[in-house]
Amino acid sequence: SSPADALALSKPRMSTGHSTSFAKKFLAKVTDGKSKTFGKSKKKTNPWVSAKVALENQQPISSVTVTPDTKNKPSKTKKYLKGFEIWVGKKAGEKAVKCGGPFAWSKIKKGPVTAPCDAAKSKHRYVTVILPGTRKTLAFGEIEVR
Repeated sequence: SSPADALALSKPRMSTGHSTSFAKKFLAKVTDGKSKTFGKSKKKTNPWVSAKVALENQQPISSVTVTPDTKNKPSKTKKYLKGFEIWVGKKAGEKAVKCGGPFAWSKIKKGPVTAPCDAAKSKHRYVTVILPGTRKTLAFGEIEVR
């Protein structure tokens, strides 16, 4: 699977306490095709990151793949991703349709996690990755939307 097949993402937004420029840097790192470069949130309650699927792709989102970062030790990666969820909605941060999660560490540590978004309608243009809980840091290597 090459990133070329993935749908383009834009308009990144993150949970309260993260600026737009912070969100843009996060998105750049998780769409560069390299799992060693990773986006990392500040420590917050329920940190999330959202991005909009490019409008020229009118088809509904069929799946979302999140790749754990491969730079950190597994113990760190576990802290950053264990229990994460993938949602789609009409605006940033909206949890309209759940594609998958909470994902167990046993699944995450094997590599990329793909969640089918078959229930997503074409009007759901935003993909959100959220890590539920208090004092959580969300970090991952790559995201691909198809």
